[in-house]
Amino acid sequence: MLSDRDILEAIEKGDLVIKPFSRKHLKPAGLELHLAPLLLKPKSGKTVDIKREILPDYEEIQITETRPYTLPPQGFVLGATYEHITINRELGFMVEGRSTLGRLGLTVVKTAMIVQPGHSDRRITLELANHGPNPILLYPKMKIAKAAIFRLTSPATSLYDEEGKYKLQKGVGAPIFSNEFMDDELS
Repeated sequence: MLSDRDILEAIEKGDLVIKPFSRKHLKPAGLELHLAPLLLKPKSGKTVDIKREILPDYEEIQITETRPYTLPPQGFVLGATYEHITINRELGFMVEGRSTLGRLGLTVVKTAMIVQPGHSDRRITLELANHGPNPILLYPKMKIAKAAIFRLTSPATSLYDEEGKYKLQKGVGAPIFSNEFMDDELS
């Protein structure tokens, strides 16, 4: 895992690009990330069927300093980092929720915590869920997550944005399904 000094060096060399970036968001072993102003809230009423690609519809919610979103207990929305992230083929990036928000019941990353090498000039989608007993207000640019950056033992042979299914998403994005089941030839 990279230290604050290593992270600065990676930024200076262009191996890691964070836009916007401020040194005040640098921590001893990571970076603070902030919430972008667009949220996606899944609408109820559909049975999700991954095999047939039946997905929920989503409501877009724009949040502002004066109009935050109230995430109710057991509520769930998709958000994204305010920062646009680029990482080269030699680095990996792990996103996790902040302990301060976790103590309120807010889970920021439920499953998709690893950002692959080759993620290029895009925000990172966040899965926000309130497991606490109280509603939580979500504001744009609030500290929402932290990132740990690590160096791979050897450079990746492929880059995520060459073949990853979310390579065209620039902001918060709904799920995309393709090849979700094991090939018959592997059975």
